[in-house]
Amino acid sequence: MRWTGQLLIVLTLSSFGCARGDWTSQTLTLVDVTATWEGPYRLGVTGGFASVERTTWWVLQQTGPKVSGEVQGPDGAPLGSVEGLINGESLNWKMTAIKLQWVNAPSRSYRGEATVNGDELSGRADGVGCPCTFTLRRMNIEGKQPQ
Repeated sequence: MRWTGQLLIVLTLSSFGCARGDWTSQTLTLVDVTATWEGPYRLGVTGGFASVERTTWWVLQQTGPKVSGEVQGPDGAPLGSVEGLINGESLNWKMTAIKLQWVNAPSRSYRGEATVNGDELSGRADGVGCPCTFTLRRMNIEGKQPQ
């Protein structure tokens, strides 16, 4: 009997090392962001610049939790690339080599987090002219919003 009590104590103490927080959201990819997303990107008021809003397109591909793609301006011209990771329903991303036509600034990078809610991708960004916000809608194959 004595060794059974000691074994239970050892098992109980060793199980504490296995305890983690919400491991399901860290290991499951709950959403798929492979699509073309369109919507307003709002640059904030900083350094004397007024708030600016421009339509952007994010063309994203997802493999497992990894996301990559291109950011396009209103005329369809590439503005830079985006890459990130899906964690549950959140996308942590970074845009690189961004040259914004509506802001007279050298090429910069932006990073942020977005929440995927069905056909909507919304979030905040940090970078030149930010804090910024955006709300993008998933487009169907013909380039129109889903019904």
